[in-house]
Amino acid sequence: MKKIGFALDLVASFICNMIDFLVFEFLLHRTARIVVPLFSFGTVKVEEIYTDIDGFNWLGFKRLPSGHLLLNSTMSMLAGAVFWLLCLIAHLSLTRT
Repeated sequence: MKKIGFALDLVASFICNMIDFLVFEFLLHRTARIVVPLFSFGTVKVEEIYTDIDGFNWLGFKRLPSGHLLLNSTMSMLAGAVFWLLCLIAHLSLTRT
């Protein structure tokens, strides 16, 4: 019985990891890579998802030598989530009769 529970735990862990990859690392980060520079008029750029750059402040920003700001990939996922949450709120408020 323990072997079945262990196998189910592995399957559930794999499914959760794939959901984490698809939702957080792909959808939210890719949304932020489009939305953040668009709303900041090119002032803020978003970091690549798998880089190890240091020196970000607690908000996730870093000043580049070119004068632009670089947004950390973790904070970009938060920005993508906020964007989709605002889209959901706008959709619900406009479709409610």
